[in-house]
Amino acid sequence: MALLKVWAAPGKEMESREAAISSLARLQKDNKELTQVIAGYLQDSHFPIRRTAIYALGGRGDASAIPALETTLQSKNLSIGMEPAIKEQIERLKNPLAKGGPHGMMKEDAKPGEKAGQDERLMHLEQLVQEMNERLKEIEKRLPPAPKQ
Repeated sequence: MALLKVWAAPGKEMESREAAISSLARLQKDNKELTQVIAGYLQDSHFPIRRTAIYALGGRGDASAIPALETTLQSKNLSIGMEPAIKEQIERLKNPLAKGGPHGMMKEDAKPGEKAGQDERLMHLEQLVQEMNERLKEIEKRLPPAPKQ
């Protein structure tokens, strides 16, 4: 577990961090302290890490993650599509037997592969939008101030 925490820390490559956080989520699912460690990544400055933490918390099945997810939901810094993802994970934690069995991973009307493909495409689009927002902010910083009217 300690090694996964090292690889999940800022400064490591993004893919390594995401993999480490996802792996942490699979360990000791009854460990509330570990759930809070993962919840700490909801505040990370990188969108892919926040997204990974959201799904990792939902996958753990530990309802103690609900307050952290609800706090994140109230954030004004959510990218497009993250609000429904967070709400889905909160619902998953509140009602683990609803919507598709013990893990609550699929909506009733979605085929197994279809839902996974849609989630993957949505996450990719969210990542692209986040990257564009970050680039736009950098460009705006370089622009001269607008003249006062």
